[in-house]
Amino acid sequence: MNNENHERMRELSRLVALALDIAKGALEEQGTFLPGSIAVDAAGKYAIGVAPHGGVDGWTLLTTAFRQRAAAEELRAVALYRDVRVRERGASEDVDAIHAVVELASGEAVQVFQIYRKNDAGEIVYDRPEIEQAPSVIFAASH
Repeated sequence: MNNENHERMRELSRLVALALDIAKGALEEQGTFLPGSIAVDAAGKYAIGVAPHGGVDGWTLLTTAFRQRAAAEELRAVALYRDVRVRERGASEDVDAIHAVVELASGEAVQVFQIYRKNDAGEIVYDRPEIEQAPSVIFAASH
C-alpha cells in the first residue's frame, strides 16, 4: 500500500472512531442522539454539527446538505452518524445501533454499525463495530 492510500485509510479510521465516540457520548448522556456530522475541509479542519431533528428526516437533511457542499466547496471528508434499529443476522427482533457513514472526497467510503444495549445495571454495553465498504453518496457526483 503506498503512502497516499495508507493516509486515506488512516483518515477513514480516525473519522469512524470520532463519529462513534461522539455518538456514544451523546447516547450515554441523553439516552439517544440526533443525526450528526463531521466535515473535514481541505486544510484538515474538523467541523462537528447536529441535525435540527431526528429520524430519517434529519439524516436526509444532512445527506442533501453535504452533497451540495461537496459539489460547491473543498471538502476532504464527511462522516454522518445516527441512532437506528437494525436486525442482526438470524435474529427475530430489531436492536439499537449506531450507524455511521464515512466518505473521503477521493472516493473511499465505509459504513459502520455498532449495536448497543443496556445491561441489568442500566449501563450501555457496545458490541464490536462492524465495518464494510460502501458506495459513495456524498462525493459520488464529484467523481
